[in-house]
Amino acid sequence: MDQVQRIHELLDEVQQKFDALVGTVNNVLSHVPFLLRWAADKFLDWWNGSVVPRWHDFWAEVGQFLSYLGAPWVLESRQDAWADVGAPVAVRATESDRSASDVDFEWTGQAADRYSLSLGAQRSALAGVLDNLTSRIGPALGSVASALYIFYAAVVAAVIAVVAGIVAATGEAVTVLGLPLVPPTVLTALGVAIVAIGAAVTNLRGQASGAASTFADIANETSSFGPGDWPAAVI
Repeated sequence: MDQVQRIHELLDEVQQKFDALVGTVNNVLSHVPFLLRWAADKFLDWWNGSVVPRWHDFWAEVGQFLSYLGAPWVLESRQDAWADVGAPVAVRATESDRSASDVDFEWTGQAADRYSLSLGAQRSALAGVLDNLTSRIGPALGSVASALYIFYAAVVAAVIAVVAGIVAATGEAVTVLGLPLVPPTVLTALGVAIVAIGAAVTNLRGQASGAASTFADIANETSSFGPGDWPAAVI
């Protein structure tokens, strides 16, 4: 939750810093002597043709990752909940064995014998719940949660790099001689950020896609724990 807030704060800071840089550049250009006007025009062409488009690319990446913002801590709690389901199921699967049952000592007769015969099917069904549900859903949720944390960390690092680049460019832009250094500085920072955010998005998409495939497989799985697999004696 703190990471999400930090990202929004950094994005606000990026926009503020860039606005300040634009203001500094415009102020310096307004004081360029007439004889150097051609150089100022060349700089503006460079600025509008390279920096501005890359700035728009950066915010396009930002808009894309904002659609992925999720709550990894919620996924982790769900992962823990599935682990809590798995432990008792494993115990019950182990107990569903005639050798571990007290039926022969405390319950005798035809009904006891018939029930004992159902223990194998019970064990199989319980093992299916453990193997095909709890042991797969929890890790899938955990993988997406980890990818989200990596995603947040990468985005924070990328945006900090942009802030640092813009601050450095603002320092260069205070003089006419420093203006040619501004576009390369800004472009480098934006390029690093776009690559980092793109890699984080790709990783998150991959983990989410893998988890979705796992969930789809589980939803279609009926061979081990479907309604027809539970013995009639326990339904």
